[in-house]
Amino acid sequence: MILISKDDEIEEKVKKFYGNDPDKKIIIPFSYSEIYKSEGNDLYQDKLRRLFYSKDLFAFNSPLKKDLQFFGRSQLVTELIQKHNASEHTSIFGLRKSGKTSVVYAVQRKLDLENKKYISLDCESPSIHGLRWNHLLLKIISAYKKLKNSNLRIDQEKYNGLECATQFKEDFLKIYNSTKLEKVLIVFDEIERITPYTASSEHWKNGNDFILFWQTLRSVYQEHNYLYTYMLVGTNPNSVEKSHFFEHDNPIYASISIHYLPSFTFEQVKEMVNTLGNLMGLYFDAEICVKLKNDCGGHPFLIRQICSFIHKKLNGKRPIVIDKVSYNQAIADYKSTLYEYFDMMLNVLGTWYPDEYELLISLALGDKDTFDFYAQEIPSYVDHLIKFGLIERSQFGEYSLNLESLDEYLKEKNKFKKLVLSDEDKQQEISLRRNRLEKKLREISCNVLKIIHGKKGLEKIFSALPEKRREVLKSHTLESILHPTKSPLFFLELMNLISREWASFSNIFENLDKNRFTIMMNDINGLRVDAHAKEVDKHDFEQIRLHFEKFEKTLDY
Repeated sequence: MILISKDDEIEEKVKKFYGNDPDKKIIIPFSYSEIYKSEGNDLYQDKLRRLFYSKDLFAFNSPLKKDLQFFGRSQLVTELIQKHNASEHTSIFGLRKSGKTSVVYAVQRKLDLENKKYISLDCESPSIHGLRWNHLLLKIISAYKKLKNSNLRIDQEKYNGLECATQFKEDFLKIYNSTKLEKVLIVFDEIERITPYTASSEHWKNGNDFILFWQTLRSVYQEHNYLYTYMLVGTNPNSVEKSHFFEHDNPIYASISIHYLPSFTFEQVKEMVNTLGNLMGLYFDAEICVKLKNDCGGHPFLIRQICSFIHKKLNGKRPIVIDKVSYNQAIADYKSTLYEYFDMMLNVLGTWYPDEYELLISLALGDKDTFDFYAQEIPSYVDHLIKFGLIERSQFGEYSLNLESLDEYLKEKNKFKKLVLSDEDKQQEISLRRNRLEKKLREISCNVLKIIHGKKGLEKIFSALPEKRREVLKSHTLESILHPTKSPLFFLELMNLISREWASFSNIFENLDKNRFTIMMNDINGLRVDAHAKEVDKHDFEQIRLHFEKFEKTLDY
């Protein structure tokens, strides 16, 4: 929007009112005086560059609340509304930041346009998961009463016992009939927070609240399917996929259509980045759109974040075409932030689907035998990974990761889990992990001795050394002799120091005793590159890996 005003301070006022919120309209303000004084196009080009092109339309970390920024999933929104109109229940599942809540908002906007009703419950809130099943029914009926502007008096006392199921049905029918007859959609966001085993409150997690709550909702629905439908939204589909909980039938098993959020196609990626990018003076050609699709696996949030990063890096002249060189450099610079998003997204998978997560790692590390075995024996594992948009299956039956950048992330994060290694690879891994351990032990030793023994810390080090070594190292300070990268101490000297002063270090190695620590350190030292033959025994290597994992977990490095 272009705004022309007689106020000479109009630009500052617009900036103060709107700020840099990408969710608000873009306004280009001009004052009468600056237009009168301007010559040529410089004023207009400068304004566009500063106020129009500078606005970051990709920078959305929260769910999208307006259709202007919503791309790619309109068909899903339409399908969800159609199912509601047909009195069918629905559910949406996907990893974190996959766009679930944005879809819910889009459904609600469309219902608003059609003057249809909905109730939205955020199950992550203690005000929801902290309620017992009967009081959650009361909360729903109270929200429905308010939504319908009903004057019905609700007897809250009748929601304190098992009779609340009957009372809920009676109240719902009375409110429904009190005004315009219309179905309501009840949305349960973060449904896993009130689902057995994953719930945030004990009565939902290990009690029967889930069973009793859904028995009530389903019973009322089966008798009066014109009253409401429900939509379940979350990261974990156990609420609708598991047939039993605590030896009880799951009341909503096989009764709700399940929708996993699909990845964006190339065309959808192209539409989104160029629709928003063009407004910012950024043009992404087909080749770059393909790379965005492959690197991010069609994940809209990740695509937006990378495009936002590119926008911030290229703060010069606009408009500009994003070329391959600029894109590759941006991806390289953005890698650490991208990996943080992967940590967040995959945390759910690692917590609730550990077997599927390990299978994903196997695929990334090229362990085809392990992956193919489980794909054949337990196909549900692979099914989850496909539905979450993490892997894809080719027409020839081969599986691969859907995100190239995720493939690199998993390889880097799990490089010490790879099974098929040459002797040279084994030696490199041992050397790398040994050096990391040695550096960490130096840092810890310096801090512990300084805190516990102060100036006498250096004496403790010399006491653990042979006389000849003391003479060689006598000019060193505590900090220099235990410098993380320049320490003159040998690996075994470091081991002897810690063993000798074990009373000072035992709290650091709380899961190890002194004898076990010494054995592990000697084993690691025995397989150092200059101490063993070219061939590394498989059993020895596996044992050393366990030692390293123990140290890395204990010392957190």
